[in-house]
Amino acid sequence: MMVEYHIERIEVHHGRDGISLAEDYRQLIAKYAKEGWRFVQLVNLSELSLSERRVDLIFEREQRKGSGII
Repeated sequence: MMVEYHIERIEVHHGRDGISLAEDYRQLIAKYAKEGWRFVQLVNLSELSLSERRVDLIFEREQRKGSGII
């Protein structure tokens, strides 16, 4: 079985009231689940760089015939 992966990036905003995400991760997970993707992991990259604060949602699914890695 071949597996393909998709990474969805979400910006992290740091403000006076704390930290917030640009998008609701729960809605993204539900959206991709309907398309056959399985949520694998959230990678928090917001502490690694001041210039690029984000989290990555990693999804996988069985590769469909004729599709490549996204």
